[in-house]
Amino acid sequence: MLTRGRRPAVTALVLASALLMSACTGDAKPAVTPPASVAIGLLVPTSGPNAQLGQQATLGARLALEVVNRDVPSKPLPLPLGPGVGLRSGTKITLLTGDTASAPERIEKEATKLVDDGAVGLILADTIDVAQTTSRVADFLGVSLIDGLTTSDTFSESNRAGHFRIQPTDRHLVNTALDLLYRYKGTNGQVKRIVTASGAPGGELGKEVASLKNSIEDLSQSSGYEVAGKDHVLPLTGSEAGQPNGQVQKGDAVLAIVTSPAEASAANDLAVKLKGTASVIALGPGVAALDGVKNPTALRASGWSNEFATRNPTAQVIGAMFEQAFHTKLTEVAADAFMATLTLAMAMDQAGDYTKQAVRNSVQQLSMPATQTIMPWNGVRFDGTGVNQLAAGVVEQRTQNGYMVIQPAELSITQVPNL
Repeated sequence: MLTRGRRPAVTALVLASALLMSACTGDAKPAVTPPASVAIGLLVPTSGPNAQLGQQATLGARLALEVVNRDVPSKPLPLPLGPGVGLRSGTKITLLTGDTASAPERIEKEATKLVDDGAVGLILADTIDVAQTTSRVADFLGVSLIDGLTTSDTFSESNRAGHFRIQPTDRHLVNTALDLLYRYKGTNGQVKRIVTASGAPGGELGKEVASLKNSIEDLSQSSGYEVAGKDHVLPLTGSEAGQPNGQVQKGDAVLAIVTSPAEASAANDLAVKLKGTASVIALGPGVAALDGVKNPTALRASGWSNEFATRNPTAQVIGAMFEQAFHTKLTEVAADAFMATLTLAMAMDQAGDYTKQAVRNSVQQLSMPATQTIMPWNGVRFDGTGVNQLAAGVVEQRTQNGYMVIQPAELSITQVPNL
């Protein structure tokens, strides 16, 4: 049976004592009957160009609520929810869905409808431009927003009180890539200079790319590397996409900012051409598209790893449940949505009541250890800007059996690879 953390017996004794004292003083108040159910809202693209993303996210969210609402026959899961069905009060969580169609102009109407229909918190899985709009709308509505996908550091500048992002930030992922390169210091594979590769998207995605370029330059210099500079960015779009153009030499490493499948393909072309000269590490919002590239050679920095999930006991159980329920394997987007939904559910379980403000306060105070996630993270705990302080990135290398974790070293099952 699916087991959940038992609360200490002392809790029952304290509660009983409090009730007895209240009865003796004549101040006893009628117990508040908890609601049979409480709703959360899911904002995903169920139509439009990213409908497949929305479908995967919806399945992940549905499985998270299945774990919360039902005692599912399975191996024990170390989830910190109360015994029985639903939240600690016996309340079940229902899911309301709004279709974003990946169109920012739809967000105000869709989010407002979800909140008007009773949603006390929102889950989002969509593109950065949609996330920016949703962040503003959620702040206006006074509701907490758990963002399952976006990684951009530009959100920290928005000062939105209720926008919580579970993924490692772009800046964190750059540091993860540099940490891998640092392991080769003093060897024949030592890296001396960092070169950036990117496309030139517009809008909010373009702002994220610009922020990532600055992070690569700043963090590389502070780590002791030379930087090729803004005038030597290798193109991932246009007629010269994926071409080193003689700008890369032995002792360099390339950090490729990927925002689309086409850029993922170009980054991999670059890695093929530079094999034996310089390693290419792809990162950014489109890095998952490397999974669809034929014969991927580029390394990838990400907040999710299928390979690590096969070694994580909790992720193993969730993956098996997902496959049994939906007859398909757990994907990165589904895993992200699962964690976002579970995070909101745990906050609701710990809230004093199910008002929007109480749930938001509980999200801000939440602390979830690594053993209660399915991700290669140290857990979930949000800082004052809504960033998950315990999110962690990994760098993976493609092998015959798929991508394998090579950074951080404690999560890798292989020796230091030959880059």
